Amino acid sequence: MDEKDILHTADAGEKKSGGFGRRIRDGIRSQTEGLAYGGKPLFFTMILTFLVTVIACIAVFFASLQGEEKVMVPDVVGKSLTTALLEMQQKELYAKIQLRYSDTPGDELTILEQDPDPGSIVKAYRRVTLTVSRGPEGSGLEDFVGKNIDDVLPDLKKRFGTEGSPVTVADPVYKKDAKPAGTILAQTPRAGSPLTDRGRIQLIVSRGTEEEQAQVPDLSGMKVSDALKTLSSSKVIFDFTSHEAAATEKAGTVTAQDAAGQTVGIWKHVAADFAFAPAKEGDETSSGILTATISEYPYPVPMTFRSSSQEGKTATLATFYHDGGRVSVPYSVAKGSTLTLYALDREVYSATVN
Repeated sequence: MDEKDILHTADAGEKKSGGFGRRIRDGIRSQTEGLAYGGKPLFFTMILTFLVTVIACIAVFFASLQGEEKVMVPDVVGKSLTTALLEMQQKELYAKIQLRYSDTPGDELTILEQDPDPGSIVKAYRRVTLTVSRGPEGSGLEDFVGKNIDDVLPDLKKRFGTEGSPVTVADPVYKKDAKPAGTILAQTPRAGSPLTDRGRIQLIVSRGTEEEQAQVPDLSGMKVSDALKTLSSSKVIFDFTSHEAAATEKAGTVTAQDAAGQTVGIWKHVAADFAFAPAKEGDETSSGILTATISEYPYPVPMTFRSSSQEGKTATLATFYHDGGRVSVPYSVAKGSTLTLYALDREVYSATVN
C-alpha cells in the first residue's frame, strides 16, 4: 500500500467515524491554546505569593536579630545586698548570688564584686553575678550575752542602722532579772548564727530587780481602729473578748475594761471587751476578735497584724508586743479578707473572715 492509499484509508476511516478523530484533535488544540493564554495570571500569582513569603521571612529574621532592650549595668560594689537587688530590678536585670569570706569584720552582706563591670551595656533580663561578703571566715553573730547594752547597741546601730541595711536591730526588750540593769540576758539569732538578708537582731536586757511600771490606757468607747493604734504604744498586753451589742451599747466599741488608767507592772495582761452588732446579710464589713494560740515566749516579742483583701490589697492593722500563748486582736475589715499574725517577722497564724 503506497502513501496515497494510506491517506485515502485514513480519510475514509474518519468519514466513517463521523469526524470523531478530528473532534479529539481540535479539542486538544483548544485546551493547549487556553493554557498558554490563561496560565499567565496564575504564573504571576505564584510569583507574587513567593515574593511576599520571602519578605515576611526577612522581616522576622531581622526582628529576631534586634533582641531585647539594652541596659546599663549599675555600680553596686560596696552597697548592701538589699540595695543592690533593688537597683538590679530597676534595670530589669537578675542577680546571681555568690558568697565569699572577707577580711573585713562588719561587712556581712555587702557586695564585693560584680560581673559584668559597672557601666557595661547588656541585654535586659540577663543575669549579673554579685559576689557577696559573708564576713570573716568562721565568723557569725557575736555573743552579746553578759555584756552591757550600752556597750553593744551603739556598735550594732553603726553597722546595721543605716537605711537599706539588710539586717535590722530591734529595740531591746527589758525583763525583770536579778542581774544588774543593762545586762544582756539573751539574743536572737543565737551567737555564731550567720546573718541573712532581711535578718533581725533582738536583744533581751535585764532591768534589774525593780519592776518597771506602766499606765494602762483607757480604751473605753474606742472603735477597733483606735484601739489598734493604742496597742503600738502600750506596755501592757490586752486580752480582747466580744459580745453581741445590747440596745443601750454602741456597737463596734469597747464597753468594758480592767484597770483603765491604773499603774501596773509592764506587760501585765489586761482584759477588754468589745460590743459588736450581729452580722446581717448584705454587710460588706466583718468585725470581731481574731484569736490564735501560738508558741509562748519567755519575753514579749514584736508582732504585726495584717489584712489582705480579696483584691490583693494588703494593710498593716497594728504592731504590738506580746508574750505568745493566747493572742486576741480586734478587727473590722472587708468580708473575705485574710488576717495574718506575725511574730518576730514570721507568720504564726492566718485566717479568712466572712
